[in-house]
Parts: sequence; C-alpha cells; structure tokens
Amino acid sequence: MISLPLMINNVILKVNINFKDLEIKKNRLDSGAKGIKESDIVIGKTHLKAYEDSNKPIINPKAITDFIRRNINYESEIGNYIEVNTKKYKDKDFYDTYIIPLPSYKPNEINDYIYGTLVNNIRFSTPDKIKNTNISFTSIGFDDLFNGEFYNVLLTLKNNNPNPLYIRNSLINRGYERQLEILDFFNTLDYDSSKSNNILLEEELNTVNAFFSDSSKIDRFLTNYKDIAINNYDSYMYLATLNTLVNGRNLEWPVLSEEQQKILIKKLNSSDRVA
Repeated sequence: MISLPLMINNVILKVNINFKDLEIKKNRLDSGAKGIKESDIVIGKTHLKAYEDSNKPIINPKAITDFIRRNINYESEIGNYIEVNTKKYKDKDFYDTYIIPLPSYKPNEINDYIYGTLVNNIRFSTPDKIKNTNISFTSIGFDDLFNGEFYNVLLTLKNNNPNPLYIRNSLINRGYERQLEILDFFNTLDYDSSKSNNILLEEELNTVNAFFSDSSKIDRFLTNYKDIAINNYDSYMYLATLNTLVNGRNLEWPVLSEEQQKILIKKLNSSDRVA
C-alpha cells in the first residue's frame, strides 16, 4: 500500500492507497517450480526472476512498471495476467500471490512510479505484513504538472465553456494529456482512511515534536511529515478541481468513517487542548 498524508483544516488524515479489488492466492509453496520464487513477478509465461540478478534485485518502481509493460501483449484478450509474489512467511516455505491489474499502455512517469511502488510493497513484504510507503507528491514530480499555471488554464477553459468534454479535449490539445492520464489512473485505485489511527491533530504532532525537541532526527522527521501533509493537500485540491471539471463529480478520497468522526469530535472537544 501507499500512505498519502493530507493536512485538512489542522487535521492530518492518512489515506491508504492500493489496487482495487485485489485477488489473493494464499499459501503458495515456494517449490521453485518453473523457476518462480518468492518476490517474483509473473506475466503469462514470463517472470522477473529469470532476468534479475539474485545479488542485485530490481527495486526502482519505474523499472518494475516498465518490465511489466514490455512483457504484456495489450492486443491479446487472453494470456495476459500479472501475479506478484510476496516474500515467504518468516518460518514457512509459503508465500501469497496477488493478482494485480495491468499498467496503462502509455508510459506516464508519475503513474509508473505509483504502480511500481505498489508492486514493490507486495514483493518485499511477508504475507502477514504488507509494507506501507509514505508518498510525497512533490518528491515524485506531481507539483511540476499540477500547479498554479495549470490551475489558471483550467479556470480559463471553464469560463470559456464548462462542458466536461470540451475541457478534456482542450487540455489534450494544449499538451496537458499527462495530467488527465494521472487523474484517470488515480480514479482506478482504492482509497481507505477508515482506521482510527489515521487521524492526527496538528497540535498533537506539535506536542510530540516539542517533547522530542532534543532529538534532531525525530524533529526533522515530524516536521517533514507535516510539510508533506500540507503540500499533498494542495496537490490533492488541484487534482480534485480537475476531476470536478472533466468528470462532473467530486474527488472523495478522504472520507471519514462514523467512528473516525466521533474520535475527531472527541479530540477537538477535549479539555486537554490548549485554548
């Protein structure tokens, strides 16, 4: 999975992102049949371990996505499937296998990074604990595409003609197809923020930061996490605006469960909060 921290009105909400409707084959025996092993990627009759140096595994997310894409026959209706194996259980010779969707036919740097990161988090995790990587939109180049200049273009197009199809076609004609590809890809993913510990008040983070003020390492981590959450929300709003204009609906990733709403209200009304 991928975790996307978002700062919304002094509340940090962690949104977990994953492939949608994953099928999982449990307890596959690591027998070495056909050379397929743990942490492998299988595309039809091709698998990654046959190309990978055992002493130097391929870990770059974009390289992983590119390998998968190069071994898919997009014109075929059969024979294309992608299986991603986890590592073995710590004390057993079994791993789990995830059936994942195909990457888009057309390369897109940000989509390929997100896709490859999700694949890697499966490959390098044990079945009982799948990795969760924090993502900063800024660090993967999102802000280079979704920024004030792009937002102004959106508003100009909206003022000219609010029809979603007109806006989409106009963006493509103006060279903004990559932004649309990113939006379309993100709309295929699954979003979950239902766990109670996915909510953190900004002042709670500041309190923890103050407690560890003597530790520069922890201070840098917490400060960086807060900055990521702030910047991620700005990027999210650009993406949400685009979604509203070209798809005619709101982007609803950070949806709080009823339990989370109660926890948040309790935190906000706590007598321990600083006035």
